[in-house]
Amino acid sequence: MEFEDTQDFASVGIVRANHFMRTTPNSLWSKQAEKFDELVGQTIFQCLGLKPTPEAYDQASVSTTIGGLGVRRIVDHAKGAFTASWHEAQGITHETWTNTFSESDCSVVYESQQRASSKTDAAIISKLKAAASVRDAQRLSRLDSPHANSWLSARPSCMDGKDTVLAPKIFRTAVARLLGQPVYSSSAPCPLCKQTMDLYGDHSLCCKKSGDRITRHNNLRNLVFKLADTGLLAPEMEKLGILGPTDKSRRRPGDVSIKHWSLRRGLAIDVAIICPLAVSHLHTLEPCESYAKTQKTDRYAPAFENSDYDFAPVVFETSGAVNKEGETVLKQIIRFASKREGITHTVFAARAWARLSCCVQFAAAQQILNRDYVDLTQVADILF
Repeated sequence: MEFEDTQDFASVGIVRANHFMRTTPNSLWSKQAEKFDELVGQTIFQCLGLKPTPEAYDQASVSTTIGGLGVRRIVDHAKGAFTASWHEAQGITHETWTNTFSESDCSVVYESQQRASSKTDAAIISKLKAAASVRDAQRLSRLDSPHANSWLSARPSCMDGKDTVLAPKIFRTAVARLLGQPVYSSSAPCPLCKQTMDLYGDHSLCCKKSGDRITRHNNLRNLVFKLADTGLLAPEMEKLGILGPTDKSRRRPGDVSIKHWSLRRGLAIDVAIICPLAVSHLHTLEPCESYAKTQKTDRYAPAFENSDYDFAPVVFETSGAVNKEGETVLKQIIRFASKREGITHTVFAARAWARLSCCVQFAAAQQILNRDYVDLTQVADILF
């Protein structure tokens, strides 16, 4: 199966099977359910050009909000769906029925299907973490963050720019990173710094021997500026002299500056993107929070005490997570923008976070492809 746009894979799932899950005990059609799950899994990984490993499929089967692809399996969620339907039907009909089903088909305790599915997803991720390496445990943990996976459900539309339109190679690379799949067929020296590149692309995201990191930073900075401009906040990019006379050897913070942010105070936003799987962050519980404090706030905030501006770091991880202070600032900017555009805030905000998330994933995937010594389509053939 081939798609012109790999992002179309998101339309595949168990939606059509949901009716059977809610109306028929799984024990009566377990073989068909297992076969259906197998075919869906094979189709998803074939569309993405990735190796269908058990661990990758387990992760793909959980919700996108905690780091999966939302391709839920019938065998995992059938009991929760049937239990919810059986109990809810009694409330609708105002009848009381006797539960004669086995415990594997229907629980005597009512629980909504959504809650049951969330608990099942959490159990799958916990199991994966328990058996994972230090790197993979960190990878899975950082995916369970607000807005981290907004790019997966982003509508690939050009109505507000091309931020959410990801080319097939970019999208496949991003999904491979998400699922802990190799993005290279074998280790080889980095063409720029000659250090050995790992199979998963971590080195590519941290290598300083090119302008990729600057490009990555500038793309995100420009998008933050664009959102602030949409909100008529009169932002200024790379504003000089915020701190007055300073040592020229020191970098002046303020990628995006807003003069009138609060009462008689402006705001200087410093944007950064880090890789949570880098050696320096691998054992840190929340890398974006730690980096925002030690490398941004502690370093630059004191210089703003006697200025007309406040300082706010906005630090994204390549996994998609963002520090809490940065999230708060972006939420306020997005709220201004939604009001100026006259669009329902929830709709505009969802789209804005999707654009930011796609911006981060695009830049990270491009860094990997820029150092790719084997075409990604060849890698897919090797994996199969």
